Amino acid sequence: MLGVLLVSIATAIVVASCAPAPVRVGVPSGSVRTRPMMLRVQVRAGERLVVREVSLEDYVAATALSEVHPDVADTAVAERMYEVQAVIARTFAVTNRGRHAKDGFDLCSSTHCQLYEPARLTTSRWTQAAQTAAQRTAGEVLWYADAAARALYHADCGGRTSTASAVWGGPGPIYLASAKDDGPAATAHVEWTFDTTLDGLRTALNSDPRTEVGAKLDTIEIAARDDAGRAEKIMLRGSRTFVVRGETFRDVVTRRLGAKTVKSTMFSVKKVRGGFAFIGRGFGHGVGLCQAGALARIRAGASPEDVLAHYFPGTTLHR
Repeated sequence: MLGVLLVSIATAIVVASCAPAPVRVGVPSGSVRTRPMMLRVQVRAGERLVVREVSLEDYVAATALSEVHPDVADTAVAERMYEVQAVIARTFAVTNRGRHAKDGFDLCSSTHCQLYEPARLTTSRWTQAAQTAAQRTAGEVLWYADAAARALYHADCGGRTSTASAVWGGPGPIYLASAKDDGPAATAHVEWTFDTTLDGLRTALNSDPRTEVGAKLDTIEIAARDDAGRAEKIMLRGSRTFVVRGETFRDVVTRRLGAKTVKSTMFSVKKVRGGFAFIGRGFGHGVGLCQAGALARIRAGASPEDVLAHYFPGTTLHR
């Protein structure tokens, strides 16, 4: 899940189009686990990638710290934001446990899964707030019908979230709806610009077969927008002319040129002398929890439960 910004400037995730459908993890009846859930997480140790076994709750505290850096002075506000992120991190881990089973572990520590940087537990000013939030929400998972929910999130929706189906295609859960980020969150969103040379962008697009335009790139046109205003489909005209999903375009460009280039698909683009100019809003894929909007709501007095209900309508919290 990449979207590196947050609520002030935090990492988000993006959590990817390949996130699996909800998995059944048991009946939310209040039954107590006799042993804590353990996760096998791949982490970087120096120059090597190693797999470490960590308890779910330790993973949740470190992941919340890695994904959220609240720019606030009030510790109580930070704790409530970390409560929201702890529930999301735990739900994502439960739903996606075994995502990398074929590689010998459950979850990676990059934005493909969730950022997991355990060193932050000893370096972050917000360690105590994140640990308190993880303890306060221990075992809580977002639930829909008879399965853990797909707890997707991103840094900044730009003012409106999108449905999963609009961003990635195919059917999506009803609770991953498109909703205006209004009220106290209305002014929480940032604008951005990105200018690139024609050759630089063409090289980036040619690095992936999904967006390969060939020897020349003439124009980039928004072929369709979703209800939130994101570029759902983009027409690329060059040696080849074809339509690509907006999120695919963003994924390819940011992998090559950096996460802070095309920050979202809520953009307009025009050809300028020597290249292209992008003007946009938000950061990340725009589905599920909007961290910027969530923090604004919490600052205005909303509870973590209120925030989760807003961004995941129809879900419930279960231990």
